[in-house]
Amino acid sequence: MAALDREVTRRLETIRSFGNPLPRDLAAFRNEVLDTLIEQLLIEQAAAIQGIQVTDEELDAEIAAIIQIAGSRENWEAQLKADRLSEADYRASLRAALITQRMRDIVTAAACKNVEQVRARHILVPDEQKALALRAQLENGADFAELAALNSLDVTTNQIGGDLGWFARGQLLQEEIEIAAFSLPLNALSAPIKTELGYHLLQVLERSKDRPVDDEMCYRLTESTFERWIQELLSRAKIEKFL
Repeated sequence: MAALDREVTRRLETIRSFGNPLPRDLAAFRNEVLDTLIEQLLIEQAAAIQGIQVTDEELDAEIAAIIQIAGSRENWEAQLKADRLSEADYRASLRAALITQRMRDIVTAAACKNVEQVRARHILVPDEQKALALRAQLENGADFAELAALNSLDVTTNQIGGDLGWFARGQLLQEEIEIAAFSLPLNALSAPIKTELGYHLLQVLERSKDRPVDDEMCYRLTESTFERWIQELLSRAKIEKFL
């Protein structure tokens, strides 16, 4: 409880120091902070099972490098004061960050290797009736790109034929589209797919497991892989909140 109180106070003071408005719902804010502490504890428990640890000597070396970047120890201490952190708090925070990074490296080691990717295009319309009418036109030989340009509500893709580009699992915001993209046969036209945005007609143009993963995609895959791993930790853990 003391650790939670300190972290909540520190974050609120940091928000205030930047002149930003404080959270309206302090109880919800406090619970969010608690959730981050719980996640960090689960990561550290998993890291301990893997034999991951950060020694005092490693911490000293990291802090020495940070002080050098800051220009002097005085500058570093001034930054700690601005961040409402004691040196002991900073060491604990840095140790947790290093443990998390090492665990992340293990969990995401294969995230960007042999990644199945698809390239697909879509047309987004507001209702199912419109989607069915356009699907009938496509089945009768209408040009997909032309219909996308004339009808699709997706302003980022409608002028390029509805092309969504290449993507892997975990990258699209609409999960329904992603599920369909990885299950449809090549060039097959989907039935109308309902999402929060409307109704989509989807067509998969290409599929590959050998296509290189660019830096942006690799970053997204790494983030989504690590987030899924954390969610798995949370689902398996027995967590009791006494608040």
